[in-house]
Amino acid sequence: MALRNKYHILIWVIVILVATNLSMGISFMYHRHQDKKLLEQTEQESIEMPAQQRARFFREQLNLQPEQVDVFRELNRNFNRTAWQVNHQLERLRIEMVREMGTENPDKQRLEKISAEIGALHTQIKNETIDYYLSMKEVCNDNQKEKLNEIFISVLQKNEDVRLPQRGRQFRNNR
Repeated sequence: MALRNKYHILIWVIVILVATNLSMGISFMYHRHQDKKLLEQTEQESIEMPAQQRARFFREQLNLQPEQVDVFRELNRNFNRTAWQVNHQLERLRIEMVREMGTENPDKQRLEKISAEIGALHTQIKNETIDYYLSMKEVCNDNQKEKLNEIFISVLQKNEDVRLPQRGRQFRNNR
């Protein structure tokens, strides 16, 4: 009789464990699905600013007049030129930092110097982005300013950076 009670208890323990595992698995799948759904919804709501054809993008999004488009195009060229230079310097410094860290005896002072240079370049690119935005804002009417702000908020929240055109990848391969 005692053996039979042990089997009944073991069977109930197994049933409870199976039920717990099933409910946990179903709960996990449900929450994973909900997170994926929320992420997709957030991505759909964010504004995607193309790296190429930024002037056209702004013309369409802000309903720019022809003279505004010319100003935006020139601002975009200047921003891209500067941003490309800074990004190439950042890429070079990151490679230099990784190479130094990979040496037998990495020079901590050199690594800290590289880190400081990277920080300064990040500050420079952020300041360039600020100047770019404020220059565009000067050309806009009140409605365009609101939309421009929405675009920049969306882009910077999503990416923490304004995307740049992806040409020039050969720089990385020339090392």
